[in-house]
Amino acid sequence: MSQNTTLKRFLMAGVALALATACTQGDGIESPGATTTGGAGPTPAPGPTTPAPTGGGTCPASGFTCVDSTGASVAAGQQGSGTVFAQISGQLTGTTTLETLPANTVYELVGRLDVGIDGGLDCSAGQAGTLVIAPGVTIVGDEGGDYVIVNRCSQIQADGAANNPIIFTSKADLVRQATNPGDVGSGINAEWGGLVILGRAPINECSTGMVGVDCENVIEGATNPDAIYGGNQANDSSGTLRYVQVRFAGFDIDGNGNELNGISFGGVGTGTTLDFIQVHHNLDDGVEFFGGTANISHLALTGNFDDSLDTDLGWSGAAQFVLINQTDGNGDNGMEMSGDTDPTIANFTTVGAASNAFRMNSGHAGDFYNGVVSYTGNCFRFEGSAGTPTFNSILFDCSGALTNDMPDTPALVAAINAGANNTTNVPATITSNFLPGPNETPPAATPVDVTAVNPFFVAADYLGAFGPDETETNNWTTGWTLGLAPALSCPTGTTATGTMINGLEVCDVSGTITQDLTLTRGLIYRLSGRVDVGVDVGIDGSSGSSVALAIEAGTTIFGASGADYLVVNRGSELFANGTADSPVVMTSANDVKNVGDRAAANGEWGGLVILGRAPINECSAGMVGVDCENVIEGATNPDALYGGNLVGDSSGSLQYLQVKFAGFDIDGNGNELNGISFGGVGSGTTLNHIQVHNNFDDGIEFFGGTANASNIVLTGNFDDSLDTDLGWAGSLQFLIIEQQNGNGDNAMEMSGDTDPTIANFTTIGAASNAFRMNSGHAGDFYNGVVDYDGNCFRFEGSAGTPTFNSVNFDCSGALTNDMPDTPALVAAVNAGADNNTSFSTSLMSRVVNGPNEDSATAVTNLSSINPFLVDVDYVGAVEDVNDTWWRGWTCGLEAGSSC
Repeated sequence: MSQNTTLKRFLMAGVALALATACTQGDGIESPGATTTGGAGPTPAPGPTTPAPTGGGTCPASGFTCVDSTGASVAAGQQGSGTVFAQISGQLTGTTTLETLPANTVYELVGRLDVGIDGGLDCSAGQAGTLVIAPGVTIVGDEGGDYVIVNRCSQIQADGAANNPIIFTSKADLVRQATNPGDVGSGINAEWGGLVILGRAPINECSTGMVGVDCENVIEGATNPDAIYGGNQANDSSGTLRYVQVRFAGFDIDGNGNELNGISFGGVGTGTTLDFIQVHHNLDDGVEFFGGTANISHLALTGNFDDSLDTDLGWSGAAQFVLINQTDGNGDNGMEMSGDTDPTIANFTTVGAASNAFRMNSGHAGDFYNGVVSYTGNCFRFEGSAGTPTFNSILFDCSGALTNDMPDTPALVAAINAGANNTTNVPATITSNFLPGPNETPPAATPVDVTAVNPFFVAADYLGAFGPDETETNNWTTGWTLGLAPALSCPTGTTATGTMINGLEVCDVSGTITQDLTLTRGLIYRLSGRVDVGVDVGIDGSSGSSVALAIEAGTTIFGASGADYLVVNRGSELFANGTADSPVVMTSANDVKNVGDRAAANGEWGGLVILGRAPINECSAGMVGVDCENVIEGATNPDALYGGNLVGDSSGSLQYLQVKFAGFDIDGNGNELNGISFGGVGSGTTLNHIQVHNNFDDGIEFFGGTANASNIVLTGNFDDSLDTDLGWAGSLQFLIIEQQNGNGDNAMEMSGDTDPTIANFTTIGAASNAFRMNSGHAGDFYNGVVDYDGNCFRFEGSAGTPTFNSVNFDCSGALTNDMPDTPALVAAVNAGADNNTSFSTSLMSRVVNGPNEDSATAVTNLSSINPFLVDVDYVGAVEDVNDTWWRGWTCGLEAGSSC
């Protein structure tokens, strides 16, 4: 498996529980346990735990036979030794309520428990029963023959709470929880039976061979007597399951594959409420729908040993917010769908390393929307008997293949291709906690408005089960599930410090990172000194070591001094993939602790250096050509090299990233760190939605290379905002530069025979010059707005001949500062189409085009000039008030958004 795939699978993996060694280091951070205001608050416990089998439970006052942990009988109202089990068995008719029990007392199933006696198709037979379960109640079984059946015409009302769920589990789980609360029971299943709910909604396969209003069947897994389901009541109600866990269940009831699922829904109707349900480590399927019309939402299926979600016998309900996490090495299919089912499923995340994400056959169709599939196996086993499903806005990322080449693979591929906004070649960027990354949220993703698809659905404009406003400590699984919201610990490769900032534990990152590492969200990371990602592999990749550093969306990394900085060496990659709602932030210790005047702050830590093997034109050894390399400025002891001959070299991906208050003169001789230095970075690197704010030296500097970038914001930097040198030949579109009044030098300083293409830029400032051009710089500029209190240009005699088209200059100083080659600059401006040197800017909200920008003529065929550029019909970086690409993830530009 490739390095990138290995990293990606690490990001997609389920919860990993790790121990880290704590140490205390002195940098003014709060002592252990202390917090400051404004943080996310303490990380919650791993989820609800069941009562520990210690201490003396008490038998309820009446109505139950009780035994204690030694097997001795306990009389009503009396205390036993250890946990006391109030036993339930037989048939429950009328209303039975399981109230909250005293400490160390739980309910225990003894054999099959029937709620009611089957009432038949019209409820004229049998006898109804209702089982009411209070929030926080735990019910255990001790073997596969202990299970619950809710019969037709009866109901279960298991209505838990987010902080007090109802738990069905095993007696053995109680012992594990006592030893290690939150134990996920790795590899464990089939410690009791499961939960079976039967209704009178339609099914399409009948035990008597009849299909129609009187169709009914026998549920699998329940025998002596058989349990019947099906009917003609689409809106039938079997009660409520809300905030319910089913753990470690499943059983082959007769040794012939007649197996109990975690929860079996047989002919269950839309009148049933199914919301916030987890099935964890079931032997057979997690949840199986046998026909019916029931809808379900907030369904977590974790570590099940056959299929996570199985559908059969014509289930036609809807499901939204579904998380499937198959355990590596266990499980079969994420979803197995057959029996002419036709459900509608939206906002699902399927992660696993088992057989297939989907197995479809036997007439299954179904409609799927806004999904993420990240699977180490195949996406599909699509068999010849399957129907024609519909897919819209699904991200398929399967390292096996899209399908396993069953006979009807072309039909499956045609169905995917026919749907809107499906992708089969885009990597999933969900975090290790299954939260969305940049490829699951707009603008990279285009979700379907599912409220227009099915009235059961609620609005969710993202791909996957979780939204971008959800966090590790606050999402729909928090507080009531097992193993999905664990207490976070510092990843292997970092060191726990035992200190806290804003309620988040500080993890130390130092030295050279020599193995792939993911900095997971929900913690905060401190750079201690120079941190190297990988060891330089050289021009030909024959030396050193290549690693990948991934930083999850919403993560903050900080340094405490100018000597703290990050270097990504040649051959290694950085994946800092934030989102518009949760950018990655690299900043200073003073900033995370809100120390000092932030408006004037700069140079409080080092910065970010990324080095690649793309061509440069100035070499440390005087060589120009395929072997040209150089030493990056700002990084010393040892020197860091960049340059090579790989135009398409990749240094990773930076998306929705803030770099704040960085920059440092590393040796006192002007050898300065920029906010971000790109040295020989290639066009295979993804760079978009990046802000550098208040850097001591330049905001961004390109030292050669071929990297392209878009949606760049450079604010308040104290030297140049954008500096280009050593032959940078990339492209940049949608650039906002705002120089700080009284600080900064040039908005753009361009030299070293660079020849970039820059389009749709808005440059605002009151420093030296909007542009300083020299040393052979040429470049092509399109659709610009320059609003500057100084001169537009310092155009020096050594500059090349740039090209300008549809660039609007409004500089209160002058067009140029009368350097010797001013005539050459004026000639270049005059030669371009639709430039305006007497323009009057009318920008709104500092960067949004106003009426004068709206009336300016734009170059509209940018993609034909440069394939990296997208076609637009406006000048400047921000078209109008509806153009919000810069909002939400940046700081300091939008009213009320401070840095």
